[in-house]
Amino acid sequence: MKKTIIIMLVALVGVGAQQAKAQIDFGIVGGLNVSKADFKHVGNNLKSENRCGWFIGPKAEFTVPLVGIGADASLLYSQRNINVEDVAGEKNNHLNTIEIPLNIRYQFGFSSLAAAYIATGPQFGFNVGSKKIKEVANLDYYKVKNSILTWNIGAGVKLLKHLEAGVAYNIALSKFAKYTGTQESSLKSNTFQMHVGYFF
Repeated sequence: MKKTIIIMLVALVGVGAQQAKAQIDFGIVGGLNVSKADFKHVGNNLKSENRCGWFIGPKAEFTVPLVGIGADASLLYSQRNINVEDVAGEKNNHLNTIEIPLNIRYQFGFSSLAAAYIATGPQFGFNVGSKKIKEVANLDYYKVKNSILTWNIGAGVKLLKHLEAGVAYNIALSKFAKYTGTQESSLKSNTFQMHVGYFF
């Protein structure tokens, strides 16, 4: 996965170097995570409701003028809250990750003051917090993977060339965690995101 990240970063830098007239913006973004855990092949009756978390970090964008095609990359510190509900009650788990989304984007302007964009691309996550997602009534737990692959689909607006607001849906492409007990069980976590950003 690390090789894949390096290759994609080099590709983005290469494209940016070829487009000498490309507009490059740097800023900071922050927003809200709404996560839902999806349990697979569980013998008992586990459930998980949507839970809110947050993320923040630097972001770089480049866009080719007139064409509108470009890319963006971020380095985000993210917290997700995933609750696990069983017959004994409910337990909330905090998961902290470093997220690196790399998106291809298309931006189109309504005027010199506002523009809209759509974006999609992979997101690479690295666990930097708890390694466990625990139930209430069971000593066994879900072991969180060290790295997670997801895919982003998003859209938003950019105002006055400095302010950005957007939404995205983050789709799990790999298992988020695996059960340590005798049951064959795992979970994936999809996340809805809303963000605001300021570009310098």
